[in-house]
Amino acid sequence: MRAGDLLIDIGPLRTSRDFRAIFTARVVSLFGLGMAAVALAAQAYDLASTFGVAVASMIMSVTVLIGSLWGGWAADRTDRRRLILVARGAASLAFAGLAVNAFLPDPQLWALYLCVAWDGLATGVSVTVLMAVAPALVRPDQLPAAGALISLTGEIGSVAAPFVGGVLLALTGPGTVFAFTALTTGVTTLLLLRLRPLPPVKDEEDDAEDSGSPLEAFRHAARNRVVGGLLGLGGVMALFNLPVVLFPEMVDKVFGGGKVMLGLLYTAPAVGAILASATSGWIPRNARPGLLLLGTAFTGGLATVGFGLSGDIVVAFALLTVCGAAGTVYEIVEYALVQHNTPDRLRGRMVSVMTSQGTTGGVVGDAEVALVARWFSPAGAAVVNGAVCALAAVAVAVAVPGLRRATLPREETEGEGPPGGDSAPPQPSPPASPSPAESTTPPLRAGEVPSATG
Repeated sequence: MRAGDLLIDIGPLRTSRDFRAIFTARVVSLFGLGMAAVALAAQAYDLASTFGVAVASMIMSVTVLIGSLWGGWAADRTDRRRLILVARGAASLAFAGLAVNAFLPDPQLWALYLCVAWDGLATGVSVTVLMAVAPALVRPDQLPAAGALISLTGEIGSVAAPFVGGVLLALTGPGTVFAFTALTTGVTTLLLLRLRPLPPVKDEEDDAEDSGSPLEAFRHAARNRVVGGLLGLGGVMALFNLPVVLFPEMVDKVFGGGKVMLGLLYTAPAVGAILASATSGWIPRNARPGLLLLGTAFTGGLATVGFGLSGDIVVAFALLTVCGAAGTVYEIVEYALVQHNTPDRLRGRMVSVMTSQGTTGGVVGDAEVALVARWFSPAGAAVVNGAVCALAAVAVAVAVPGLRRATLPREETEGEGPPGGDSAPPQPSPPASPSPAESTTPPLRAGEVPSATG
């Protein structure tokens, strides 16, 4: 393999005008959101101490969950472009409200919570719908590359934006930061105006069997061996993920360091994630993405076990970097497999299920690992979580051979443009939803285009 083959594949940006618009809007939006997160935590702390920060976080988590569930349902029933524009416009108003409240002589905590709730609902809708439309904007073989590009923007934003936000917060206060975020969110809305109309693809035969209920996503997962396996493994991964909440206690009791060391631990997974995204060019060429996904889940679990057992900060940093890299590869492949194996009429609801799983799993997972840490120790809790993830990857590999053998479309003929690309060729039909009988068909050989069941 040539060194150039490792670089992130920017093909979706070259070939799809609509994907370029979404990518650019995401970069601008995430930078503003990363800055706002710092200002929001600081102002909530000033108004109501640590309890205020916790309440704001809880409100955001709950409203994002509600917005995601509703957004997934709506994305399968109406024009997705319109939903995205309305949601981003609503988010811009929420940040404008936060800015106005911050500039008041006596900022109100209830107003901060109200704006946070409004933004959470808008964010839940927009994130879900944006993920649902991606397969309509790029070729099927470009889904892993699109996922890698989306992942890279998120990781870079999580590293750079909070730092810039902290500097601006110290110099000017939270009002300026919120105003800047409102401006960037408004800019993203204008960028997304370039998108063509994106109604869900209709299939009369499928629509006759679809009640429109969110439960249809779970029925599809039960029928489809790839999506079902991903949903089951994803639930375990979300609940027993890397125990970031334990970092302060481990720095204090295990590594014997201070705030600088704590910052290193928080940075390490992001460093691994950025490296994995930037060198993800090989992922679309992998002939067995299902096996790759299971392997990265197992690797991430073992690295988490090693982190818990390590007593050295250098070793811990290296292992957390591996965790970040493995988690990013997992997310890239999971994104491509779920999107490819879900018919367009269900993509909104399926994305909302996956997003909700991550949101609720993260909240419950923090409570789980804190409880395990009280029974054992912070290091012991990390070992338990990592072992559960590694064993779950092995169990799914054995129990769900369809996921282990799943494939993705390989690179299409040179010159073929994607749906919604610069040449705007006709949009290909989405994968059909399989029947229970179809889900037992044998896997295809590497290089063949898989069916909806992988």
